[in-house]
Amino acid sequence: MRKGFTLVELAIVLIVIGLIIVIVLRGQGLVENARISKLTRDFQGIQAAFYSYYDRYSMYPGDDSTAGTRWPGEVSGNGNGYIDPSEAPYVWNHMLKGGYVQGMPKGPYGNYIFGTLNFGSTYGLGNFVAGTGIPGSVAEQIDKKNDDGIYNTGYIQGSRAYTSDTLTLYWKL
Repeated sequence: MRKGFTLVELAIVLIVIGLIIVIVLRGQGLVENARISKLTRDFQGIQAAFYSYYDRYSMYPGDDSTAGTRWPGEVSGNGNGYIDPSEAPYVWNHMLKGGYVQGMPKGPYGNYIFGTLNFGSTYGLGNFVAGTGIPGSVAEQIDKKNDDGIYNTGYIQGSRAYTSDTLTLYWKL
């Protein structure tokens, strides 16, 4: 009597291994879709908090020239309507003090940053929230779903072409 595996047994093992691989790959796709959804929700939530702050105080968080008198010890901005590089670190503080955020969210790919960017002839100079370390393919999906899908036009823009490995994705506030 020979010991070993029959061809049928080997085929069954290969089928089971193949099914496991398919399940794992599908699971990774679901995880990636969840990360993309979280990033989009974060951008939309930050945008809502940003404008809720503006509606209440008539100044943008970070740029708010009265924040220091409203909340002693807080740093005030210059009130020019734009988040200058020196004001960017205070955006979260102002929104936190105003009760619009619970804290600084951690992005699914990297950190969130604020600033001002020229969004081109259609949207002009504007404040933004940006996510760092975002894969180019993910940035392109978000842009296509929410804007025009082109990396250097619209109110959602990439720091470089979406064919890049990673980039910074700007979302106009």
